[in-house]
Amino acid sequence: MLNFLVIGDWGRKGTPEQRAVAQRMAHVAQRLQSRFVLTTGDNFYDDGVASLSDAHWRLSFEQVYTAASLQTAWYVALGNHDYRGCVEAQIDYGSRSARWHLPARFYAMEQSIDEATTVQFVFLDTSPFLARYRPGGAEFIPGVSEQAYLPQLDWLRATLAASAAPWKFVIGHHPIYSGSPFHGGAVELQHLVLPILHTYSVQAYICGHEHDLQHLYADGLHCVVSGAAAEHRDTGRCAYSYFSASTLGFAAVSLTAQRLHLDFYNACGQRIYEADVARSDPCELISPGAPAPTSINTDDVPLPHVRSHSA
Repeated sequence: MLNFLVIGDWGRKGTPEQRAVAQRMAHVAQRLQSRFVLTTGDNFYDDGVASLSDAHWRLSFEQVYTAASLQTAWYVALGNHDYRGCVEAQIDYGSRSARWHLPARFYAMEQSIDEATTVQFVFLDTSPFLARYRPGGAEFIPGVSEQAYLPQLDWLRATLAASAAPWKFVIGHHPIYSGSPFHGGAVELQHLVLPILHTYSVQAYICGHEHDLQHLYADGLHCVVSGAAAEHRDTGRCAYSYFSASTLGFAAVSLTAQRLHLDFYNACGQRIYEADVARSDPCELISPGAPAPTSINTDDVPLPHVRSHSA
């Protein structure tokens, strides 16, 4: 079994909210013997990091995720807030930290589940895909050009086509689908990226950007939103929603050769949702317990134990 954690939208200089999630991550990571952490971008608020010597590294990362169970590899994606600072510093930080893995703006890696089964993780840099960050857009990011996403699309096709891994996960910052009223799904990703994921039978797209926790399913693709590692907003539902929660928290994933198990935990350390997905039939969800409401607002108070997969 391969176990790992997923956090997003997290680096806020050690606020109480960030530290509360970090403490719960440590407990879950220890219990699961988590092999690594995935981040879904917006690693440093509000304006990324300025350099390799920026105090953000110490205040938001090194002095927050100190537990022994979190001294594993951190595989990093970039978000739009990271572009407000020096992206190259985030890429280069791997030379100073054995934990930090961001070799390029987009990259791929494989992990072993057992002796015969692997999973491919493909990390996208989603900001260049969205029109609002390009020249003339409402949130133009310097350095993002009109056609910057085209080489990444070619690379994505080639990378997925070359992989023989039976599990394929793609990680990006912005959601393809989302029930949240704050951002919602990215139309550009639906038009440009989603067809490629379908062509190469990607089972899951993992993202952040929405400061909530969501599980959605559409046309063979499971979408996991984990963007509440330091702040949460109101959540919502759409036609594809299985579950959404307005709460601080993170995701934990366990993989076997045939099953994907997804858990969401809140900042109190309580598991508020879980679901099992069969690799042989991605639309088959195996209920571990009784159905529960699909949309919850916790306001960071303790929750009763919820086990559900139902819409």
